Amino acid sequence: MKRNFKSKFIAFSLLSVMSVSILLSGCGTDKGNNKENSGGSNGSDKETAKESKGWDLADSIVEDVKKNEPKFDDYEVSIVDFGAEIKTEKITDKNAEAELAKKNGEAIKKAIEDVSSHTGDGGKVGGKVVIPKGYVYTGAIHLEDNVNLHFEDDSYLMFTTDYSQYENVLTRWEGVVCYNYSPMIYAYQKKNIAITGNGIVDAQATKEEYWLPWKNNKYLPNETQDNDRKMLFKMGEDGTDVESRVFGEGHYLRPSFVQPYECENVLIEGITVNNAPFWMVHPVMSNYVTVRDVTVESNGYNNDGINPDSCKNVVIEDCTFKTGDDCVAVKSGRNNDARTLAIPCENIVVQNNTYVTGKGACVTIGSEMSGDIRNVFYRDNKSESTVEHLQAISVKTNGDRGGTVEGIYIKGIEAANTEDRAVLITMYYEEGDTEVTTPVIKDIFIEDCDFKCEKPESEKDIISIWGYARSLVSNVQFKDCTFEGCDYPLNIHNVEGLSFENCTVNGSKLPEGEFIPEENIALINPQIKGGSISFGYTCGANEEDISTKFVVSDTEDGEYTDVANTSEKEQFFNSLSTSGSEVKLTKIDMTKYYKFIVEVNGTKWESEVFHLD
Repeated sequence: MKRNFKSKFIAFSLLSVMSVSILLSGCGTDKGNNKENSGGSNGSDKETAKESKGWDLADSIVEDVKKNEPKFDDYEVSIVDFGAEIKTEKITDKNAEAELAKKNGEAIKKAIEDVSSHTGDGGKVGGKVVIPKGYVYTGAIHLEDNVNLHFEDDSYLMFTTDYSQYENVLTRWEGVVCYNYSPMIYAYQKKNIAITGNGIVDAQATKEEYWLPWKNNKYLPNETQDNDRKMLFKMGEDGTDVESRVFGEGHYLRPSFVQPYECENVLIEGITVNNAPFWMVHPVMSNYVTVRDVTVESNGYNNDGINPDSCKNVVIEDCTFKTGDDCVAVKSGRNNDARTLAIPCENIVVQNNTYVTGKGACVTIGSEMSGDIRNVFYRDNKSESTVEHLQAISVKTNGDRGGTVEGIYIKGIEAANTEDRAVLITMYYEEGDTEVTTPVIKDIFIEDCDFKCEKPESEKDIISIWGYARSLVSNVQFKDCTFEGCDYPLNIHNVEGLSFENCTVNGSKLPEGEFIPEENIALINPQIKGGSISFGYTCGANEEDISTKFVVSDTEDGEYTDVANTSEKEQFFNSLSTSGSEVKLTKIDMTKYYKFIVEVNGTKWESEVFHLD
């Protein structure tokens, strides 16, 4: 298909394209969503914040978490000593698997109890529960205080596909607290715990049979999570008592794989996590958590790699990600349920990791972020060329979720291939602006990063930042960053304090310093795919003063008519839709000529004519 763009209408130089900004007279950032922490181990560490800030604070967090890694006595037991049976190869008979898993589960439970109760000389406590070489089948494992679940080389901990061996526990599912199937490895309100060694843990989740079909009704039409998910979210919004939010057997909410819940002093090191039902490593409301040298390898639905959720003091380092979704997503709960708990995710350092695959972003803040997120540091993380991120950096919320995001520091990111945008900071994720609450996004610092798009025809914009008129995204700073492979740099709405220092797009330097707002300037970025066309636009005006439309003509120089008013409109489009600062015409007549028009307070900007033949 030939794309024929006529250039007789408004054209922008590189400088004007790069200089577009937003002016909202009389509008300030809404401070109402800033909340003091509710206390407990996840409370705000004001003394630390006074002593350090910026990257110095990141170093302090790493040092503090290191000091608080769990410590154990030299005592160790093998699960074989308590009756576990090890196999030299995988079991194919599912009935035999379930029976053996139940037997081994009891043996592992006894070993954990033995080690947890151990006290050695000099007051040292706990020790190792050893998973030996070979295949060990089991149901859910629940850790106790002072236990290091340790894997020998070439050990495989295989979690049974018998759902009945995952009893209900208190958990958080997509940001809402409930009772559901136990994660494969779970701990509740435990201290001084670890999972270490070079073994592999495998939940055997497959798209055809186990756990994952609950996401997709292609294989099990009557068994999907949709109704249960809606029910849980409604319970969270209605404030239903947690004891009444009971799922598990007879329901279809997939469990996370590894989940310390309200735990303290946690180490997860060395293991490989395979074939997860849902999120892979998901610490919830925990303090002092280290995840080091872990490989997460699972490409199923929603297979996020590591998601610290309303946690404090977390270091994620030297890990390898082969995921089906986001690599590391920082979260703090969803909507009213999380706002009621008011437990932020804070003091998080993500460093020296490698992303091999992952459809989501390598830096993700949200979208479950209703409890607030602050003091998050991503540094020196690299995406290999095999990754096709939707975005390299994604900060996302909406009017239902709200929350405050502040103090996000990103440095040394290498993103080899982004398909959607390099950077997306948005208050319009999914439900958009429902006006239930007002998010706040501020103080984001991005430096020394390299972003590339290997498929520029699919890239929408290099940087998209979408705030609300009543809550501007504020103080976003880019320094020493390079962007390559996209013709449309900026898509900016409701932003203040956006600045660039020594940044380039396709080799051309962006203007230095803070963008000065300019009224009544529109930037129109066309994207054509198949028989549809969409535009991203930026203009300096209040949202209520902006109108957009598509117009159509039989000839290039003929009379243009609003597509929505044409008698034959069904042959031109199925629907017109807007989302944030994108407008899309979903079906066009290739014999016609089209333009896109933005009108601001009576002043019009017209796109080039576009015509496909």
